[in-house]
Amino acid sequence: MEAAERIAELEVELEQCRAKLKEVTTEKDEALELVDRMREEVEEGSELIEDWIAVFEMQQNDAGDWLFDPKQSELWERFYGVLTDNQRLVRQWNKFVGEYNAVVAPRERGRPLQASGPQAAEVLERHKAKHSLRAIVRVTGLSLRTVRTIVENAEDRGRSKRTNEVRRLALNRLRAAAFRARKKSRERLPQRINEHLEAAAGLVKAAKGL
Repeated sequence: MEAAERIAELEVELEQCRAKLKEVTTEKDEALELVDRMREEVEEGSELIEDWIAVFEMQQNDAGDWLFDPKQSELWERFYGVLTDNQRLVRQWNKFVGEYNAVVAPRERGRPLQASGPQAAEVLERHKAKHSLRAIVRVTGLSLRTVRTIVENAEDRGRSKRTNEVRRLALNRLRAAAFRARKKSRERLPQRINEHLEAAAGLVKAAKGL
């Protein structure tokens, strides 16, 4: 009985080992299939990078590193220089605006205009009808200075219109920051390409050896 029981136990253990072996074999097959798919993806990624190298006319130096075409790099640097100069000039201009406006278009001093909106509209209507300023004064009861100011402002001759006032320029900070970020990414790209191609070649070689 003891021998029979032992045989039965061994048969159970054998079946368990067979089931485990089948499970491990299935996992191995799935893992190898996944490795094959990943290898193919890495190879396609490397081919895509090779296409980028061709499109951007990149060149290899003596060390085997990929570099951008110097003509394209010169264009990027020139644009960056233009952007930097533009921002510098805008800052200089904005510092100058206050001084310019204070001299060329000073703010009107003195008392506010002594006329209501309807009164100013009546003055302009009568002036358009070729009434003299003094005639308008007699009809509206406004002072001659007030009537003259209303007419001059309407004709863009009054200081309060500030037609000569210059404006501050706004820096497009978001676009400038976006360009700087692209420029940095571009500068890092050759090194990243070199690292990827080297790592991808190693992974593909290792995967083929499995």
